[in-house]
Amino acid sequence: MGLRQVKVFPEVPGQGKLIVLGPYRWIRHPMYASVFLVTLAWTLGSPLPYCMLLWVGLLVTVSVKIRYEERLLMNRFPEYETYWRQTKRLIPFVW
Repeated sequence: MGLRQVKVFPEVPGQGKLIVLGPYRWIRHPMYASVFLVTLAWTLGSPLPYCMLLWVGLLVTVSVKIRYEERLLMNRFPEYETYWRQTKRLIPFVW
């Protein structure tokens, strides 16, 4: 994934394809999951109240972004709903 593909607001390119292989077999948002994991490790390494608050803020913000992105994907790819039902959002076999 190149830097040109990193955007603040999610968008689905017209020529985009739905990827369901690799880590996407188990979770729909592996990149967000890795961001949560790394920032959680940093937060626990320095468990100050403001660090924990920032991490919770990141969790809330990205959760909203994920819901928005999933609506876009449902509209763009008819097969996304089936994929959505078969996989978890961020944590394999849990959520």
